[in-house]
Amino acid sequence: MFGLKKLFKKKEPEFIENMMLDNSTFLDIIAPDSIQEHEDYMRLGGNYIRTLAIAHFANDIRANFLEKLHNINANVSVVHHIEPTSIEGMIKYLDRAAVEYKSQMRDSKLKESEKSVIENRLKDTMIMIEDLTSSDGVMFNEHMLINIQAPNIKELNRVTHLVKNMVSRHMKAITPNLRMLDAFNSALPLRKNMVKELTYRNFSAEALSALFPFDECELFTDKGIIKGKNLKTNSVVIVDHDALLNRNEFVVGPSGSGKSTYLWGDMMRRWNQGVKIRVVDPKGEFGGKFKKIGGTWVKISPMNDHIINPFEITATTIPRDENGQPIAASLLHKQISNLKTMFTLMYNDLKNQQVALALLEKAIVQTYNDEQFNINWDTDFTKKKSTDYPILGDLYNVIGKLIKENKEYEPLSGLYQVLYPYVEGSYSKAINGHTNVDLSNDLIDFDILDLKNDKELQKVTMYNILTFLEADAIKDLEVVQVFVDEAHIISDPRNPLAMEFLSNMYKLVRSFKGGVTSATQQIGDFLSAQEGSKNHGEAVILNSVTKLYLPMSKNELDTIMEKTSETFSEEEQKILIIKDADKEKSAGKGVYVVGSAKVSLNVELTPAELELWNYEWYKTKYKDHAKVNPEAV
Repeated sequence: MFGLKKLFKKKEPEFIENMMLDNSTFLDIIAPDSIQEHEDYMRLGGNYIRTLAIAHFANDIRANFLEKLHNINANVSVVHHIEPTSIEGMIKYLDRAAVEYKSQMRDSKLKESEKSVIENRLKDTMIMIEDLTSSDGVMFNEHMLINIQAPNIKELNRVTHLVKNMVSRHMKAITPNLRMLDAFNSALPLRKNMVKELTYRNFSAEALSALFPFDECELFTDKGIIKGKNLKTNSVVIVDHDALLNRNEFVVGPSGSGKSTYLWGDMMRRWNQGVKIRVVDPKGEFGGKFKKIGGTWVKISPMNDHIINPFEITATTIPRDENGQPIAASLLHKQISNLKTMFTLMYNDLKNQQVALALLEKAIVQTYNDEQFNINWDTDFTKKKSTDYPILGDLYNVIGKLIKENKEYEPLSGLYQVLYPYVEGSYSKAINGHTNVDLSNDLIDFDILDLKNDKELQKVTMYNILTFLEADAIKDLEVVQVFVDEAHIISDPRNPLAMEFLSNMYKLVRSFKGGVTSATQQIGDFLSAQEGSKNHGEAVILNSVTKLYLPMSKNELDTIMEKTSETFSEEEQKILIIKDADKEKSAGKGVYVVGSAKVSLNVELTPAELELWNYEWYKTKYKDHAKVNPEAV
């Protein structure tokens, strides 16, 4: 019985003094080696500190009036001591003030300007009386301090001058000379205010709310991915993708804006936290670097042997959407749908030929049903190997035979001619064959740089990779992030189907706890895939909970604001509209959006990331370390 009483004994309140005694050894370790109090500042070890007291507030306090102070690029802390207080005395004071104002209004000698001032004061007084006499009327005593820290006295004086000028319109900040230690202790989280006589001011709840940074432009979580530094405050920007609605992201910025640098850093940081990384890489920027750290570099080109078979069905169960509904009647139905889209990319005229599309589906089904493969609507794909599926050449032969034997299939003659380069011609090594790509690595780059001079093959191959990666991302509950660089390549106003697939991929992959990051340097092309009133590029942006906008031309920014729901303040537009002379200086500086929150972001790589990404840049930035490790990369 005694044990139970001890277990459920009421916990004694913990006071800061007791906590300090219990942690004395730890406090000794983190304490400065010396503390010196001077007339108007303190020195704590190598740091110089000055605490200002706010002795007066103006009457016209409005919401966000401390925004500049909260966002100052210096080591400045704003401290509030707030105490609820009785409203009776305040009501008596306001009653007397109202009587006095009414008396002054009766003065016949009053000028119109003076009368207007008194009328406004009377109105404000009556509003405050009404607020205080309502059921929820509350008053507070507010004591505000501003704590400034700097590495030397010169910098301390500079920041102090800056802070005083910044707040001078709304407040009077004084330096508590000869009381620096009291002021400093009052700014610490000790719940003690030792200079309260210097800072007393009454506030209603509404007025008090104006002191707090509800508009504070900081993005910081206890865990997550570091995105860079806040341009305004120099604070680290950390985003916890696990806590967001989805992991989808969108990045836009022209060549030289820092887009690829950001993507590289984001890939590395997600990968280090256990996320599987898959990259569609039209510029061939990441594969070689992946290989150096143990990743897989898959080069797909007419001169290479890496192939992804568009006919292979890698999924084993029918995927369901975010509402739990199956997205297709069977796995074969979904694969045929993907194939038909791919063939419209190869042969654009096919998109509007309903008869030809129906005949194509018959030919595809017949190819799968062939006795060599024996694949139908009810096939169990769990035991199938890559070599158990037909390839593009098999369909090519089936279509050729059908056209020859049955005039009904003549509408497929155009497609049959277009398929020749993909099956027997110059493109055959890129797409005609069984899949021989190993997805067991957590870090894989699909490099399609060699296809840059053939836009049609590039588009078809990129789409084929995306269908393959979608199936991989939804196979299990492992977190996969698919990066699609230069996503505008698959956006075509003549045929929006590929972009529609990417938009749907965003929705499907997020249902399996994965995410897609699309990046583009051509926002006009990215937003060109429109079908009726639906813009599939805009849908990708809307399905991205996080977005990074990097410096671009005014026309490009106008396009974003006109064609999407995104808006930017004048200050944000100044960051985003690039001037040719400042192009290099602006690189990596943009606006990062998480839901409805925004920060001005400066993209930065760690030394290790930079060393692998751009060794010449690394040598310039970290000269001393580069000399010690000349063969680091």
